[in-house]
Amino acid sequence: MAYNVVLKTTEMGAGEKALTQNLMNAFIHQLTEQKEKPKNIIMYAEGVNLAKKGSDALNDLIELEKDGVNVLSCGICVDYYELNKKLGVGGITTMPEVVDLMSGEDNVVYP
Repeated sequence: MAYNVVLKTTEMGAGEKALTQNLMNAFIHQLTEQKEKPKNIIMYAEGVNLAKKGSDALNDLIELEKDGVNVLSCGICVDYYELNKKLGVGGITTMPEVVDLMSGEDNVVYP
């Protein structure tokens, strides 16, 4: 079963920021432990901050990329947050590519 993971924020769920950020980091870490890895991890909006240098999720995202997962950050969002030289993993994607990936045959997971 092929699937894509879409991360639109640095938090998972609702509640206190420390808790919801910890949940997102735990979710991303758990992806490294799965036998079947996602095909793509697509980050947009505030979620692109997960791929920046110094992020608590960075090492897990690097490990996932080494395992063949495409780690993609929205170019518009990277520009907005001025992360062009601050990304520590993955590549930049375009909105047409995001639409293609999210509307394809693969399942899409939103934590």
